[in-house]
Amino acid sequence: MASYMDTINRVLGGDFADATREERAEAVSNITQVCSVASGAVTIQPIPLLDVALVTPIQISMVQAIARIHGYSLDRKSILEILSTFGASIVAQNVVMAAAKMIPFLGWLIAPSMAYALTWAVGEVSDYYFANGRGVSQQDLREMFQRIYKAKHAEKKAEHKDNTTLKRKLEQLKEAYASGLLTEEEFARKKEEVLKDF
Repeated sequence: MASYMDTINRVLGGDFADATREERAEAVSNITQVCSVASGAVTIQPIPLLDVALVTPIQISMVQAIARIHGYSLDRKSILEILSTFGASIVAQNVVMAAAKMIPFLGWLIAPSMAYALTWAVGEVSDYYFANGRGVSQQDLREMFQRIYKAKHAEKKAEHKDNTTLKRKLEQLKEAYASGLLTEEEFARKKEEVLKDF
């Protein structure tokens, strides 16, 4: 989680006024990647509805950082308004993600890829929105969000389909945490390490 916060703080503290298009694109790419991984990592916890509370601040920080890269300084309220333009899509995906957690262990495999894809889509759509001077219709944003989310989620599901190693590692981590062999901090750090490559 430290790398996520370091990246966010670096962007929020940086000056992109004279940045080239390539430098901005690289910064957005870094933020989107780091935040997507962080979102996937925080879903590896046993409480279903907690995912929304953990993923949403990551997405808000990411959108705020992407806005900053494009020269906009927005508060959290403005960011929430922008996120609401994606409509029920984000809410629906979060509900599905929480429901998946009700299925023993399967939810542990589904939730990270959903959170990753959801955050990735929010990042890409936000980049498009700010790069185009915030002059994009809600309909276009929603359609773009759905298209990117579906593609990224399918990509992540395909990666996980053959990834029995990930399943085994997550199972071992969960067992170690449940039996008291890992502290909550160690468990969080190790799950982030496991998910870095997912």
